[in-house]
Order: sequence, then C-alpha cells, then structure tokens
Amino acid sequence: MKRLFFIALLFLTAAPASAQLMKSSDVVIFAPVHRMERYPAGASYKMLFSLKFREGWHSQSHTPSMPNLIPTKLTVAGNEGISPGRVFYPEGKLTKFAFSQEPLSTYEGTTYIGVNIAIDTSTKPGEHRLPVTLTLQACDEKACIMPANITLDLRVIVVAPDAPAVEINHDVFSMNEELFKAKDGEYIAGGDIKTYLTEHGLPLTYLFIFLGGLALNLTPCVYPLIPITVSYFGGESEQKRRRLFVHSVLYLLGMAMTYSMLGLFAAMTGSLFGGLLQHWAVIAVIAGAMAVLSLAMFGFYEIRPPAFLTQIGGKNRQGFFGTFMMGATVGIIAAPCIGPFVLGLLTFVGEKGDLFLGFTMFFTLAVGLGIPFVILALFSGAVSSLPRSGMWMVWVKHVFGFIMLVMAVYFLQPLLPDRLFGYILSGLLIISGAALVFIPKIKGAGKAFRSIRWAVSLAFVAAGAYLLYPSTAPAVAVKWEKASIAAIDGAKAQGKPVMIDFSAEWCVPCKELEHYTFPDPRVAAYSTDVVFMKADITKGDDAENESLKKRFRVIGVPTIIFLDKNGTELGDLRLAGFENAEDFLKRLDRAKQ
Repeated sequence: MKRLFFIALLFLTAAPASAQLMKSSDVVIFAPVHRMERYPAGASYKMLFSLKFREGWHSQSHTPSMPNLIPTKLTVAGNEGISPGRVFYPEGKLTKFAFSQEPLSTYEGTTYIGVNIAIDTSTKPGEHRLPVTLTLQACDEKACIMPANITLDLRVIVVAPDAPAVEINHDVFSMNEELFKAKDGEYIAGGDIKTYLTEHGLPLTYLFIFLGGLALNLTPCVYPLIPITVSYFGGESEQKRRRLFVHSVLYLLGMAMTYSMLGLFAAMTGSLFGGLLQHWAVIAVIAGAMAVLSLAMFGFYEIRPPAFLTQIGGKNRQGFFGTFMMGATVGIIAAPCIGPFVLGLLTFVGEKGDLFLGFTMFFTLAVGLGIPFVILALFSGAVSSLPRSGMWMVWVKHVFGFIMLVMAVYFLQPLLPDRLFGYILSGLLIISGAALVFIPKIKGAGKAFRSIRWAVSLAFVAAGAYLLYPSTAPAVAVKWEKASIAAIDGAKAQGKPVMIDFSAEWCVPCKELEHYTFPDPRVAAYSTDVVFMKADITKGDDAENESLKKRFRVIGVPTIIFLDKNGTELGDLRLAGFENAEDFLKRLDRAKQ
C-alpha cells in the first residue's frame, strides 16, 4: 500500500508542467440531468449528474481500491424547502495501470451519479438554486491533476403541487434505473431518515422508528428522566410485581401520548419539537408538578385518581391515573430530544400531511424511547419488596422526595439568573443532606444502614458545596457574535466562513455543547478564522433569529450550520444534537478549508 502511494505521488510530482497546470474541469464535464422540466412541490424526485471524461482520463470511484487514493464524491446542499437525500454511486470499473500491482476502481467515459431530492409542500414556486460540489482527482496513465472541487448551482424550477409534471430525459433515466437500487451510496446531512422512510415499506419503517426511539436514550436530554423515574417508582410502597408492571406500562403510555402529540403538533405547524418549553408558564408548571409530586414522598398526601374513576375501576386500580399523568408530565421533558433522526422523521411526516401516520409514527418513536424506563421503573419499584419494611423505608421515600425537589429547581433554570439558580440549587442540596441525617429518627437501625445514611447525606452536601465552588473560565474564550443577516454579509465581505449555533435555554444538549465542546481551547482558537454566531431562540420573540430559522429550515435545537466564504451553507457539515470537541474540530477544519 505504501509502495503504491509512493508511486502515485511520484507520478504526480514528475508530471509535465502542462499537466500540473491543468484543472479537473479541463478533462471532465460535470452537469445535471433533470427528470422534470418543472418540479411540483410536495414530492420526492430522482436526479442524475453526468461526468464526461476526456478520452484517456479517469478518476477514482467512490470506493477506491486503495485507502490512500482520492474518492469521487458528490455533495448537494439543501436550500429553501428542497432537501437532498441519498446519493447513489455507480460501481467502478477495474482498470490495470502500469504503475499499480492491482487493478484500480475508476470512473471513465460517461458516468452518472444519482441523488434523491425532496421538495416540501410549502416551497414557494419559482427557481431555486442548490449548491453542488463534485470532489475528485483526474488522472491519465502518466500523471494526476491535483485533487479539486468542481462546483455548480443546480437550478430547480418548483411549481404548485397540483401543477402537471412533464418528464424529460426518459432514455437516460431508464438506462440508469438500476443505479438507484445500488447499495454503494451515502446520505446527505439529515435527509437520510426521510429517504429511508420513503424507500421502505411500513413494517420495516415502524421497526426502524422504534429502534430510533431506543437510540434516543443515548442523548443527554433524557438524563433528567432517570432520577424522576427512580424517585417516583422507588417511593411506591407495598406494590405487587404485577401491579407494578401495570403502573410502569401506564407511565410509558403517558410519556408516549405526550411525546407523540408534541411531535404531531410540530410536524403540522413546522414549529420546534418541544417548543412549548419556550414559554415560562409551561416551565413553571413542570417544576411545580415535580414539587407537588415530591410532597407525596414526604407523606403529605397520596396520589389518587378522581373518585369517579376509582369507583369505576375498583380500589385495586387506585393510583393508575396518577401514574399515567406522571408519564405525561415527563413526556414534555423528553420532548426536546432532537437530532438528525427526529429531524428526518419530522420532515417526512410534514411532507405527507397524514395525521394518523404522523401520530402513529411518533407514538412508535416514543414507545422505543420509553421501554428502558419501564425496566428502570420495575427495578426502582423492587425496593418496596425488600424484607423488613419499616421506618427505613420512610427514609428512602424522603431521599426520592428531595431528588424530585432538586429536579424541580433544575427545570426553573431558564427563568432564574445563573448566580441565583446556583445558590438555590446548592442550598437545597446542602439542606437535603442535613435533613436526611436527622429526619426521620430511626431506632434500632443496623450499622450498615447508618453507613448508607451518612454516605447519601454527605453526597448531597458535597454536590451542593461543589456548586458553590467558583469555576475557572477557559483560558481561550469563543468570540461570539449575534447571528444576523448583516453579520453574515460582513463575514462574507471578509472572506471568512461562518458557524451559527441555534440554541435555547431550555435545551439540555445545548447546555452540553456550552459546557463541554465550546470551552475547549482548540475549538475557541478557530474564532480567528471562523466567525462564530449564536441565535438564541429561547423565547421566540427575536425577529432576526426567527428569520434565520426559517431561512435555514431549522426545526429543532441544537442545530449548528456552517456557511462557506460565499455565504452558502455546507450542508454535509450541519449538526443536530451534541458532539464532543474532538469530532467538532473536524467540522471546523473542513469549514475553514
């Protein structure tokens, strides 16, 4: 492999001066091949791009035979309601060259690359332009031209959904029909999920969505649900295993119902998924619900359904309604879980406009999300079945009660100044730790219980003290600018790429980015070469931010987009969700190029 790379490099450096001065565009003609004269909105379409090589010239295929060789790659950026999906690459032709020991997979002659594009129903009629980039290295048998990007603007003329569609280039698409069935391909940005849903049947689609819901448990925004679930079910006493399972299922159904309703609302209106958390009243209600539920852990009352439901269902179903409502409450907390998967599903449902399909898909997604919490609920509720129930069980319920109070304060963070929030949270943790040592009084407790009691209490106090300890600011800080059209134009005039961070105070993954990714000195160092902008859409009352959100089709947060030096979005760099500093640096490096 090293020998082949050295020989290829030798050919490149030893090439005649005329070859070194040539451009890739001199030996390959790159052009789009349209399927339609005009594209009715609200549907997906296949499109081709032709690569016509001059005789004797070639490029490596999308999957070169050797890892050191430059692959041919097509990138299409979405714009104004038009989203690229899967890119389909043809199989390379194996060609033997004098300088290589093995045949190389190449493209030559006339080659076609396919791509799927989806046009939203709301896309305005008229001409739209999508930036397209072809990356390749052209070679002949003696020399290789330097790797380069060939760019063009794809002109797509959109008409109303009910306008007649006239197909063109029928022969070309007929010859390349098998191309769109090829396995050798890749997806662009967030269009992969939408394309998958379009191309596969409903059974596989629902299974795929369910698995996607399971994967959402790996996102930071579901972490607050863990202590809430443990607190609620761990505090339940005298639960039989069968009854506990029914409670956990109702908890899941409540979560799924709220999550699917919020997702359906977002798909119908185009607003942010979990966008209700923009309003202070909703945040206050969630925090209040956590506080009220914590009082049950302290014995002030017992969660019961309304009297008429108790009479209908019988005494053995007492509390089921409360469990369902608890699940519905945490469903709101889970709503901001946003990422490429949910973005693709939102776009797909929005295009279909089918309310039943949208509801069932998001319900399936939420069931996948909630399954691990059924297991967690059963595990937490198992505490009640331990032997020797007594006053120590009351102490356990108090622990869960304090945890829920802490979570109530946690959800108030967007409404409180940072310093005041820190003081309240740390004070509550310290008070909780002290209370757990002295309340309630337990006589005759064993040595093991006393050790556990002190350890838990000290953990609360230590956490509160840690929050009071002042944190040191990073040595290098990111230089943020407020996102605006004027700021983007200013960066364009300076010839600098732009990064725009769409975030909100109620967004947990946004907090993860702010605390772990952006403070990294290596990330902050890019501030000199890349203009960092922030669009805060917490309250949704900033006209400039709302305009940018619509312009770049931002559905959820966090969403980070990158613009090149000409102000054109680099679609393949778009990020939805949390990413660590190591991976984020790679995006910045590509944006800087």
